[in-house]
Amino acid sequence: MEHQFNTCSEPLAIASVPAQNWCDPYPWETALYEGTIFPCLNLLFFKAPLSSNPSQSTGNKTEKEILLEQIHAVSFAVNDLTLYLDTHPTCEKGTALFYELIQKRLELLTEFSEQYYPLTQFSMGVEPCPDSNYTWSKEPMPWEGGSV
Repeated sequence: MEHQFNTCSEPLAIASVPAQNWCDPYPWETALYEGTIFPCLNLLFFKAPLSSNPSQSTGNKTEKEILLEQIHAVSFAVNDLTLYLDTHPTCEKGTALFYELIQKRLELLTEFSEQYYPLTQFSMGVEPCPDSNYTWSKEPMPWEGGSV
């Protein structure tokens, strides 16, 4: 069976997407849970009920798990803000926050690296660790149950 395509010169649809305006972001742990750093973009469409916001309860988490969650939250915020800045490159608030978050992420990665093991090549430090050579294999990999 042969398919016939619309050969009309008329458009099938016209999309109208309003430009995003800057709004104060969520706290980073909340942003990770909500899926965006911007509350003004968090529009209700369909939201499956979750038992609770994981950032609101530390429960029996270890210091290592809490630090990892902070790293995940700030890393998510950096990625989400990068998407915003792709379309708003002259936004001074966004640019300032981006550099602040990059610095915070590096600080958290360094702290984790000093206490446990490096998570990324950026957290290995300028000077090699005196007690190791390239310590990626120091902890289990994610597929081995590690928490990377």
